[in-house]
Amino acid sequence: MPGPISIRFTCQFDMVVPAETVPDVPGSACSTHGRTMKQKLISPTLNGLRPLLPAYSILAIFSFFMPVLYFAGPLYMWQVYGRVMISRSESTLWVLTAMATTVILMMTVLEWARKKALDRLGVSIDARLSRSFFELLHRPKSSTRAATSPTTLNDLSTVRDFLSSSSIAALFDLVYMPVYVVLLCLVHWVFAVIAILIMTKMVVLAFLNYFLVKSDSRRYQQMSIRSQEFGGAISRNVETIRALGMLPALRERWYALHAKMLGWRGAAGRRTDVIASVVRFFRVMQMIIIYAVGAMLYMENQIATASIMVALLIINRGIGPLDNVISNWRVYSNFLASLDRLDDLLRDAGERPKKMRLPRPEGTLTLSRVYAGPPSGEKIVLNDVSFSLAQGRTLGVVGVSGAGKSCLGRVLVGIWPIARGSVTIGDHELSHWSEDDIGRHLGYIGQDVELIPGTVADNIARFDPDSPERTEKLIAASELAGVQDLVKSLPEGYNTRVGVGGHVLSGGQRNRIAIARAVYAEPSLVVLDEPNSNLDAFGEQALMSMIQKLQASGTTVVIITHKVNILNYCDDILVLNAGAVQAFGSRDQIVNRIPRLKAPTPLTVIEGALESRRS
Repeated sequence: MPGPISIRFTCQFDMVVPAETVPDVPGSACSTHGRTMKQKLISPTLNGLRPLLPAYSILAIFSFFMPVLYFAGPLYMWQVYGRVMISRSESTLWVLTAMATTVILMMTVLEWARKKALDRLGVSIDARLSRSFFELLHRPKSSTRAATSPTTLNDLSTVRDFLSSSSIAALFDLVYMPVYVVLLCLVHWVFAVIAILIMTKMVVLAFLNYFLVKSDSRRYQQMSIRSQEFGGAISRNVETIRALGMLPALRERWYALHAKMLGWRGAAGRRTDVIASVVRFFRVMQMIIIYAVGAMLYMENQIATASIMVALLIINRGIGPLDNVISNWRVYSNFLASLDRLDDLLRDAGERPKKMRLPRPEGTLTLSRVYAGPPSGEKIVLNDVSFSLAQGRTLGVVGVSGAGKSCLGRVLVGIWPIARGSVTIGDHELSHWSEDDIGRHLGYIGQDVELIPGTVADNIARFDPDSPERTEKLIAASELAGVQDLVKSLPEGYNTRVGVGGHVLSGGQRNRIAIARAVYAEPSLVVLDEPNSNLDAFGEQALMSMIQKLQASGTTVVIITHKVNILNYCDDILVLNAGAVQAFGSRDQIVNRIPRLKAPTPLTVIEGALESRRS
């Protein structure tokens, strides 16, 4: 298990990122818009890998011997032409051959060892960062610059693969380019000048290429992400799309995004191709230039014939790492773009203060002048909502579609942020708890129920680690929600796997399992958004029985519903209209004021029908 990662920001605070949790960040004095240029240039992600710096330093030193060992080939050629050809000594030839073979074998072993070391570093990078970024991906963001998408984990893969690939090795080799220039000076200073000119030309072309395609490449990446997200949404809803005949229209919509992505890639490619052609021209011409200059120096008796070949080999080797960097510039560009997006996530996490652990929430649920809406902040859905609900009471929330009922449910469990106002349970505001701490004491079921791939037991137990305590809570939640009959009917009971490749459950079955998950571990507050929308008569009766048991145990329950018969089990009723409170009070008081809330069928008739059907 890797240890914690210490990440130092230039805002003069430290962030400690345990490998298994999201970073805990003390408050920062730096504002979102007040970051200095120095802060923007420093990468929190790379700083988080500082414990691996010694390993990279050893690799850099290790790489110092690679160019030295590579000179075995040029030196062997030089000695063969300068000694063996003149002396015609076979023993000298065999000794030189044995020495060159040994050195080349050592170089091969070192390259293999460096490759294995980089692979191990990739595993270590993933172990240190992947869980933290997976959690950050699914945490709320405090700023728009830290926007995430399903490709965020791909960004992490891009950074990890780059830092453990031959591209990083090429950068190590790049550092030792001056060594090649010095060796060329030993052959002849003119060759060194030619090498410097070629290297300078390549660097200028590389930066020119970067600045010419930077904006187009960014647009290409943005359109690529949008195209992938749109295609993923279609794949997730393919059954409904096919049933409604929407596939042809969506195909054209997807292709329009895809075509824009290809267009931006083509725009960047056109400029890149021109520069690549210039680079290829000079790459071929450099051999001709070396031979031409070498021939002139030979005719002036300044060098031997072998020196031309040696100079050519040294220049090719010296320029090789630089040529690798330029040829794979897109790899480096993608790495920098991915790193920038990951850094924004970490900086956003650094702006959120660490929250102390509070006890189990107990007491009155109070909303005071709450204004709230989606996390994007583009629209306010709840407008000045205020009410109090004593502990142990059950509140029914009703209203027309779009009145803000589901928004209220999300606000009560902390899913959606509050723009203004407060939500308080007992003596503490809901925002004072950390998400994980408060989540253990809350129960929630949304309108769209989807189970996570795993067993039925895992889903009900919220994927808590298996233990005797979990089993007790799991059985208690199943009995409370009345899903024992459902579980017994499944092929492997609680061990039945659901999700992709698992047992297919109906909408009502998923709903009932989600209800059991909501009441797992005796939560203090349970929020149910349309819990009976997919339930049959028996499932609805089990839901009513569960509500009565929660009331008896002193659990606060909020039920968002369109079905008025469930209001018979509520102590209070809240009526929302256009995001504002239209009415709030006891059930009898509100029902008498708004007659349409009266159940059209007496509850005793429903219960009698259920009993007769059961018998």
